Amino acid sequence: MLTRKDVLRGGSAVLLMLAGFAGSGPATAQEPIVVGAPIPVTGPFASDGIAMKMGLDLAVEEINGRGGLLGRPLKLVEFDIGDLTPDKLEAAGTNLVSRNNAAVLINGYGGMGPDIPAFCAYPVPYINNNATSNVVPLRNQMECGNIFMGSDVDSAYAKATFQQILDLGYAFPSKTVAIVHGPYDWELNSAQGIREAAEAAGWEVVIDEEVPYDNRQWSGVLSQIKAEEPGLVFFELLDTAGVSSFVDQFLVDPPKTSLLYAGYIFSTPAFQEIVAGGGANGVLGMTVSAQLPGAKGEAFVAAWEKKHGAKPPFSIGAAIYDELMLWAAAVEKVGSVDDYAAINEAIRGLAYEGVTGVYRFNEEQYVPVADDTLPSHLIQAQDGRHVQLKVGSQKVGDFKVPAWIAP
Repeated sequence: MLTRKDVLRGGSAVLLMLAGFAGSGPATAQEPIVVGAPIPVTGPFASDGIAMKMGLDLAVEEINGRGGLLGRPLKLVEFDIGDLTPDKLEAAGTNLVSRNNAAVLINGYGGMGPDIPAFCAYPVPYINNNATSNVVPLRNQMECGNIFMGSDVDSAYAKATFQQILDLGYAFPSKTVAIVHGPYDWELNSAQGIREAAEAAGWEVVIDEEVPYDNRQWSGVLSQIKAEEPGLVFFELLDTAGVSSFVDQFLVDPPKTSLLYAGYIFSTPAFQEIVAGGGANGVLGMTVSAQLPGAKGEAFVAAWEKKHGAKPPFSIGAAIYDELMLWAAAVEKVGSVDDYAAINEAIRGLAYEGVTGVYRFNEEQYVPVADDTLPSHLIQAQDGRHVQLKVGSQKVGDFKVPAWIAP
């Protein structure tokens, strides 16, 4: 629920934005176009939610700085979806579309399932980065022509990540993997992807264990890992504190043969602070989307630093920036902000080149991971910072054998 403070802050932001348009010609007299942002700014996913807002803020500022969209300024309206429950997602749709007349809904992820029925009922485009397998058949079954996922699915990313790890050039002491994962769709399907990829590559899965959220004591799991001494530990849990405690306890007396991969959560802003402390050096992680190397990515980083005073995280900020920009490109192509059917059709036909890659939607309205679309990123903690190692099949950084690995 919005507080009085939220309303006042939002009102101040709108006044400042409109003031910035004073004297800019036709846009001054036009009502703002509302961009609806159902994002988790509180709760367990707030770290990513804050990055989502920062990415949207930057995109809105850039579009408004060049005269707006179709001569009208954009206005960002947020709704906190907190822990991503169905009731909060339904309330987000009512608030953003029915009450605030949002012309589009954009988030990094929105429940990875409950958001489909919540937003399918509206004609406005809903663009997300859910990256989970379950949302695709649900979207198809409900025939939601307005819902677009600017990513591939969890199992595909897990397989791509496993191949990236194999391509590091590291001589694994054994082709064995321990899989430890949480109970959520992303974690379950990522674990399945790793199983399939490992077995196809001739590896043996020596541990396969599901763990609950809120677990902070890992002695039992770590004892199994020490006994098996796998070549790779694949740990996927969407819980920053859980992953942090596992990494900490793993590194107290690490198995001398095991690389540690700590999953998607390792790339989030919350984990950047942990990495900066130096305690996770050598650990691997991934993100489904981040700015690409090269001039476009560097310009995005510079713009983000100028606006926010720090480098963008290797998580969702760049992707949500791209999502708003690709919607704006579709609106400009159609020449209307409220011809939703035409805008949705335009999005389906786009090959939008963003800072994270090319958004080319397939028939099921998501983007298959590939070098020529949206490549996944393999990262490693080195000297207190995240370092990109692989972007798709491209090597962009040097892998460092962790200090705990026996020579």
